[in-house]
Amino acid sequence: MQLNLEKYRFFQEVQLWPYSKDLNYESWLKNFTDGEEQEIASRILNFFVYIPEQLVNQLLVSVFSKCGAYFKRVDESWVHKSFKDNCWYSFIPGESPNPTDSGNFFSRKLRDVIGIPEDRILDFSNLILKLETSISYENVILVDDFVGSGAQCDNAWNKQRYGKNLSTLSEIANAGGHHIIYAPLLMNYMGYDRIKRKCNSLELAYIHKLGPEYNLFSKECPCWESNEKLYRKGIDLILRKSEEIGIKSSFGCSVIDIKGFGCQGLALAFAHGMPDACPPFFYWTQNWIPLIKKYYHRS
Repeated sequence: MQLNLEKYRFFQEVQLWPYSKDLNYESWLKNFTDGEEQEIASRILNFFVYIPEQLVNQLLVSVFSKCGAYFKRVDESWVHKSFKDNCWYSFIPGESPNPTDSGNFFSRKLRDVIGIPEDRILDFSNLILKLETSISYENVILVDDFVGSGAQCDNAWNKQRYGKNLSTLSEIANAGGHHIIYAPLLMNYMGYDRIKRKCNSLELAYIHKLGPEYNLFSKECPCWESNEKLYRKGIDLILRKSEEIGIKSSFGCSVIDIKGFGCQGLALAFAHGMPDACPPFFYWTQNWIPLIKKYYHRS
């Protein structure tokens, strides 16, 4: 345990992890009693993935390269400067649009990191208006940091209806021959499979796809080292502690679920917050010391 604490302090010293006010590992570990509970909690913390802002920025630059390669295939006029003068930018809205949706936060990075002119960055309603009224095809990048279940993308592409004709985004894209690419940085396999299966004609670019082994509630999760006994003790600890502080199970249907939305069970956070795919015992604040603050919603 002491060796782990020294490692965590080193992570903060070299800024792989933020300072304790943003990632409070020492206080979070105090939620667990000494001995076996703290050992298991420390193991979970070892498995936890934190992505600092500098890395987020670099991943954004990298995913733009993938987007450029796509546009070169479908638009013979595409050149590098087209990112700034021949492309529109927006984000996938939540099923109940909220100012804390991660897309709102992430779209601001387009201006600050990539240098996209502000008049090229549209909120979702203005993007729909642009696509509906355009006399020719448009190039569009929908930015995001993370896709978990893919439910929001599926809903926005196939189910919600927008604009003067009350069409789905899929119908609008196909009617206008628009080139639309969804470009999250990271994807859980669940979201990838759902989007590939249901969102025909929506192009997808991403940096890394998380497999089933990233789920803490999977026996194959590396956190448990293929040890059945350790796995059972770890899951019991997570569920028991969560129930004690009032976190409920909705069988994955709620954004606040004992196993995370969609029972995804991820141990993952960005500098700007933690996805709904993660169990709340990482960020819960009632009768509990959170490891990290949760600023936004993205399932």
